[in-house]
Amino acid sequence: MNKDLFKTLLFALLIVGGVFVIKHGAQGEKQNSRPESIYDRVNLLTEVMKKVSDNYVKEVSDEELLMRAIRWMVHSLDPFSAYMSPDELKEMETETRGQFGGLGIEITKKDYYILVISPIEDTPAWRAGILPGDRIIKINGESTRDMTLSDAVKKLRGPKGTRVVITVEREGWDEPRNIELIRDIIKVKSVRSKIIDENILYVRLSGFQEGSSKELEDALKRSGLYEGKIKGVIFDLRSNPGGLLSEALRIGDIFLSEGIIVSTKGRRSSQSYKAGKDKFDFPDGVSLIVLVNQGSASASEIVAGAIKDNKKGLIVGTKTFGKASVQTIIPLSDGGALRLTTAHYYTPAGNNIEEKGIEPDIVFKPKIQVTQTELSPEEIVKRRDHPELDETVKFALSLIKGANQERAKE
Repeated sequence: MNKDLFKTLLFALLIVGGVFVIKHGAQGEKQNSRPESIYDRVNLLTEVMKKVSDNYVKEVSDEELLMRAIRWMVHSLDPFSAYMSPDELKEMETETRGQFGGLGIEITKKDYYILVISPIEDTPAWRAGILPGDRIIKINGESTRDMTLSDAVKKLRGPKGTRVVITVEREGWDEPRNIELIRDIIKVKSVRSKIIDENILYVRLSGFQEGSSKELEDALKRSGLYEGKIKGVIFDLRSNPGGLLSEALRIGDIFLSEGIIVSTKGRRSSQSYKAGKDKFDFPDGVSLIVLVNQGSASASEIVAGAIKDNKKGLIVGTKTFGKASVQTIIPLSDGGALRLTTAHYYTPAGNNIEEKGIEPDIVFKPKIQVTQTELSPEEIVKRRDHPELDETVKFALSLIKGANQERAKE
């Protein structure tokens, strides 16, 4: 092992231990044994690194060993925490702006393998028929069982035009299937809207990226909602994997004129985010239905939970994914960052939905479920551009019409 690196590592870790001693040393003799155990573990870490460096069957650089230790230290905390190199941080920042290279798929790590939260609309993964709940067990023949989430993302992304083969397990399939995908530049338009049945507005939100709230505001204004031309809104969050908390708060504020949008509780602080009144608040007397499914996660669940608990609209569909953790990006001196879980969020009613999801007010599961692979490209575009053909949208439309008729009788 490189002696300079060894000394630097040992010194840095001892400094961390020293800070602990300075902070807690005045609390009595009983605490003095704990810093010693920290020193013992520092010595163990450096000993292991040296043994591996000297004896492993293949040559491994000191820098690689140290980086592996850092990555596993953070990743072992939970599937959503990770160390990001400068390149990975740059890629994440690009992604939140709505453009990145790859397949267009939101994933997580669950039960050792890579689980699909949701494909992003109009991307290679979406066109290939990848579904929420699919398990990716191999990427280009390499098992994902012991693969970190960050490493899986790296392997799935790549330059436009390059190929990747994923091996997918799906409930109902007799055996896993290999699916070949061609990577593309993913340009995500997060909002699509259309007026259906004269005065009912359908709005589809596919992700919470920079500017999504502005896109939604513009769609609502164009529809004539604030001039009284719209009698009902169907807000579609199905297969929306989430995104930026800041955008979730802004979108929650669009639908609520008062009340709590969400609360976050961390180890060091707690905070409640409240809606405020403005001239573009969602009008009273306009029916609102929010569509959700298993692929609705994170920021989608924040908005759905806010609307449900504040009784602003009805949640329709199937139970959501159940991701209620908040990740903070913490810059590091090497130009990279930690993506670290620093809090959990709670719905306005105080519910922690982690791994539980949000139960819809009205459960609705389409009788006929057709995957993208069973449709021609023309049919895919037709379904996207004509949401009124969707079975769940038809059901939501019938609910709005019924509610409007009841109001007319009052």
